[in-house]
Amino acid sequence: MDVLGEENDIIVREQEEELLHQQESNIRYVMTELHEFLKRLFKKLPAQSLLNCSRVCKRWKSVAELILKSRENCITWAQYNYHIASGSSPSPAVVPHSLGYFGLDLHNCLKETWSVPASCLFFSEFQTADKFHGSPVTDKKKSSVTIQKHIEAALPPSCDILSVTVPGTISTTRNLANCAESEGEGGAVAILFPKMEGVQIYKVSIQNHRGIWEQSGVERHQNVKCILTMTSNTSMSTSPAGERLQNTFFRDGQTPVIAGAVIDYSLSDTTDSTECIVFAGDRVNAASILLDENVDTEEHVIRELTQLKNAGLSETNSIGFMFACIGRGSEFFQDWDVESKAFRKIFPRTPLFGVFGNGEIGCTNLPKSKWKKVPQMTHGYTTIICLISFG
Repeated sequence: MDVLGEENDIIVREQEEELLHQQESNIRYVMTELHEFLKRLFKKLPAQSLLNCSRVCKRWKSVAELILKSRENCITWAQYNYHIASGSSPSPAVVPHSLGYFGLDLHNCLKETWSVPASCLFFSEFQTADKFHGSPVTDKKKSSVTIQKHIEAALPPSCDILSVTVPGTISTTRNLANCAESEGEGGAVAILFPKMEGVQIYKVSIQNHRGIWEQSGVERHQNVKCILTMTSNTSMSTSPAGERLQNTFFRDGQTPVIAGAVIDYSLSDTTDSTECIVFAGDRVNAASILLDENVDTEEHVIRELTQLKNAGLSETNSIGFMFACIGRGSEFFQDWDVESKAFRKIFPRTPLFGVFGNGEIGCTNLPKSKWKKVPQMTHGYTTIICLISFG
């Protein structure tokens, strides 16, 4: 009886092993061969998880890349604004990220985003990690690691980054529920652009003492629609590159929107240059409006922004940029967030980002604008608001 029992046990174990082997084979077949099953499964995964899956095998890589390409229009961003944060539930004094609350939001953003960032525009009010609200960094050696290095470490190696420090920032939460201005209270924002069909987004550096076309990398016949420029204080001994760009394009019969600010420092480039991010392609449309020092009430701001609304740009896949003089803001209007709130009233589905600077570059440039000459491009006590559509 014992012999028969042992033989039965052996047979049962062999059957169980055979069944388990068959199940594993079926799972491997489903996970590697059934293309539609993988597509349905991978569609539920964020970009970071898809990148990890793409390293498993060729089959998974091809499906992951297919899914990522179908999501290419998903612009996303990470931000920290003290006014928005202080209005939410109480937060711990220190969070487990070198860049504090902003770094934590960037981590969550990258964990959740459905597109791989190809370009990043980063505005910060601080130059070192220890200054960020909630940062655990206190060691001087760790603090000496540049913010640029922290951002580079968080993003894919292929991502092109333009990063600057500024006196103040403007940012919007990812759910579009809040938009606020930070006037030196410790704000930061990183806008992440994926690759988009029919759209070229790239960074260029313009040396302020050299010709535009010869050294900027901007293609004069590339259908450039908008260039955002960041000129450091140390580069203002000559005519700003944004002004020279607008004049150069105008001589070529083109009037792309050029807007930007005089900033504190460029974290991307330490040379005497203007850092630019270029938006080109058939799918890109842009317009801008100049709010001068006479625009000093919310009602007047809304009237001016209505011109931008009437430009007729698609708001389905759009983004707004605001470049304001540090002399405007709460002291100028005797109230908080006047211009950003006015923008959100007119464009409730469009996120707004931007900086307070030491000077503004740009002008009113609407689709129906007809120039006999280039308008004045360099200003003080003004705000330039630019709308870019990828509709």
